[in-house]
Amino acid sequence: MQTVWDSIQLAAPHRPHRPIARGVIAGFVGLVVLVTSSCSPADSALARVEGRAEQETELSPCEVAYQGAQHDQAAFDAAISSVQRSQASRSASEHWIAVAANCTGRFAEGSMNSALALYALSRIEGTSPFSDAIAAVPSDAIAGSHLSSSEASAIALAEDRAGFGIEVLAARSGASSDSLRLSDNHKALAQSLVSLHPETSDPREKVYAVQQLLAHPATITDSVTGLSTTTSGQIEMDTARAIVEAMTVTKSSSENDTDGDDASASASSSSSSSSSTSTSTSTSASSSNRNAEDSIQALTVAARITASRAATAFALGFPAFRAAVLTPARS
Repeated sequence: MQTVWDSIQLAAPHRPHRPIARGVIAGFVGLVVLVTSSCSPADSALARVEGRAEQETELSPCEVAYQGAQHDQAAFDAAISSVQRSQASRSASEHWIAVAANCTGRFAEGSMNSALALYALSRIEGTSPFSDAIAAVPSDAIAGSHLSSSEASAIALAEDRAGFGIEVLAARSGASSDSLRLSDNHKALAQSLVSLHPETSDPREKVYAVQQLLAHPATITDSVTGLSTTTSGQIEMDTARAIVEAMTVTKSSSENDTDGDDASASASSSSSSSSSTSTSTSTSASSSNRNAEDSIQALTVAARITASRAATAFALGFPAFRAAVLTPARS
């Protein structure tokens, strides 16, 4: 029987060839060392692609805003004092505005949830919803809003109609200072919006149909949800919805998975293409002429107006819960 030692002895005659094998191996190792030493770590095929890890882990503005809003809601639910609830509501309002501006397809969700947070804040702190509405969007914010002519016109029309409706209700029920201030605020905002694009025609009609207001001066049924609400609250909510409708044709330039540079380049490319192929002044064309930063600014201002009007609607008696404000129109 052959033993392990016998195997070793049988292999002995081949030992003279080992120096050759060792030479081959040594030469191969030397070649590998030479190649690897001539390449810096940055040039190595195995080197980390610069910025890839950061891009894969860095949250987009949309994700930051949405996660912030969710954190605020959790903080509000866990709060044990009015101060904590107030802080959570104020923070949530701002985070939801950022969601409306930065998250494609979430303008309504962001602005309406911001309104709910604003309403909760006004109840906690005991502030006047009318004063809050007036202070929500100062005139200089409108001037730098970068709203397109079609967007500004649509919002101006909605604001002017609301100002007229609140004024009619105030006159019918006995004018209150709060109602008149709110009416004036609507009309002043409409004027600021019209002034953004003086070259376009004024969309305001100044006088509107009053049949519904006279038939239902106190309460009315919301045509979208079927819920009963105060007429003044309905006017404010209709205004908020009109702004949402005006802005939904505007695509946010900050995609969930696209960085600002790509969005800006896309908007710039779209603008160049639009100007070379058409002189149309439609909403889509006018929106494409804005860069990413201007688009986000326009959406932010519009979201603040929407949230302000919806929060006022809640204060005036419109049902203040998510299902009521995020329900699609009934067929």
